[in-house]
Amino acid sequence: MKWLAILFIAAGAVYILWTEVEMPSTERTSLPVEQEAEETLATLKEEVPPVQEKLDTYRERSEDDIGHLLGPPSYKAQSEYGYEWWVYDQPASSFKQVGMKEGRVVTAVFLEEGLTVEGMTIGENYSTIASRVEWKDTYPVDREGSYRFELTEQDLLERPLVQVDGEWSMQLYFDTFTKKLAGVRLIRNDILLAMQPYKVVYRGSLPTPNPLSRQGWQVVEGGMEKQILSLTNQLRTVHGVKGLRLHDEASRVAFLHSRDMNENNYFSHYSPDGNGVKERLEGIPYRQAGENIAAQYIDATAAVFGWLNSEGHRKALLHPDYTHIGIGVHQRYYTQNFLTVEE
Repeated sequence: MKWLAILFIAAGAVYILWTEVEMPSTERTSLPVEQEAEETLATLKEEVPPVQEKLDTYRERSEDDIGHLLGPPSYKAQSEYGYEWWVYDQPASSFKQVGMKEGRVVTAVFLEEGLTVEGMTIGENYSTIASRVEWKDTYPVDREGSYRFELTEQDLLERPLVQVDGEWSMQLYFDTFTKKLAGVRLIRNDILLAMQPYKVVYRGSLPTPNPLSRQGWQVVEGGMEKQILSLTNQLRTVHGVKGLRLHDEASRVAFLHSRDMNENNYFSHYSPDGNGVKERLEGIPYRQAGENIAAQYIDATAAVFGWLNSEGHRKALLHPDYTHIGIGVHQRYYTQNFLTVEE
């Protein structure tokens, strides 16, 4: 199952909106979250200048090729799935990240508005793409064994799968509020099967990532926290909102809450002792605060798009009054603490 929840603190009052979504244990998919009706803060420009970007530039390319093409990354981040992300987040509007395994590209994520990938332009309308690209609710993957992803109706609205060739696929990340393509994930099929972002039906053995030690998880968690900051600021830039600065103390608070939820098997803005984000942020000066939480998303990119496509979480993610953010990840539990700080 996946979980999303949001909490706001303003003028001494606390507001919480959250939901839990039940689904089969093998299915990891974002479903709509019931929230109070609020006007979305997000709009995209109607006219997006195209920038050509061919996926062949990245598939199976070597580290040297990517280094020559893109230069040194802003930072590198280890993933749970055995590859290393090379993250390019400067400027924020041209965000991309490339996953390297054994010296070769195995996945890549593109969020740059106006970028054209295999004929699909980020910022293009869902209906326009759907009129020329067919996607279905079943997606067979030709590997050793028999594998088939089953996509829900919501999957097809938020992140349908498109075949590139026999070895590679693309996830198309749509913004369900603007109904525009917000990002593309290129992924080799063996990595896609290990991640299992959708319900999978199979015969044979299912590929799974190698179990991580606590030390291994700490490395992955730190990388995902940096990626969530980069992804959040990229989306804010696209929507005309100023980026957020990382708040170290709030990040520690966010991490401790993610860890507490994971270790004590609950999902809530309130811990078993009754403390909420207001108590957790005690001692940190702020004028306004909010909290997004999520659980069981496959990685930072998936979690951020889960928040983007949920009305209340989206409002916090794109709120123009917030100035700082604290981010904490413990395995697959994610927390964002948003703050308006007087400087």
